[in-house]
Amino acid sequence: MPRQKILVVDDEPDVVAFLERILVAEQFEVVSAYDGISAIDIAAAEKPDVVLLDIMMPMMSGYEVCEQLKADPVTQHIPIVCLTSAVTPDARVRSLQVGAADVLTKPILPAELVAQLRRHIAQANVAPPAQDLEA
Repeated sequence: MPRQKILVVDDEPDVVAFLERILVAEQFEVVSAYDGISAIDIAAAEKPDVVLLDIMMPMMSGYEVCEQLKADPVTQHIPIVCLTSAVTPDARVRSLQVGAADVLTKPILPAELVAQLRRHIAQANVAPPAQDLEA
C-alpha cells in the first residue's frame, strides 16, 4: 500500500520542518508549500490525502486557500486540517465555515496531529470523491 501523502502548508520554515519530521517518522509522504498560491498548485498536482494548512499566512490566508481548494473539483474532496495560533472560537468557526474538516491549535501535540490525520484519511477513504463515481 502506498504511503499516505500530506501537504504541509506554513509560511514558517521551522514549523514546516517540525511537522515534516513528525509525519515522516509516522511513515507519511510529505510535500510542502510555504505560501497559499504554491499550496493550491501543489494540491492540484500532487493530490495529497490531507492538507495541513496554517491559517495566518501573508498574501493569501489559509481561509482563502481553503475556499479555493474546496471550490476546485480536482481538490474539493481532500480533507483540510487547519492550524492556528489563535485560540479564539472565531478562528475555529471561520475555518469550518470555509470547508476545513478540523482545526488544531498550535503548539501541536504530535500524537494528536497523527491521530487526526489518520482519522481524516480513513473517513475520506470510506466515501470516494464524486468525480471518481462518474468514471
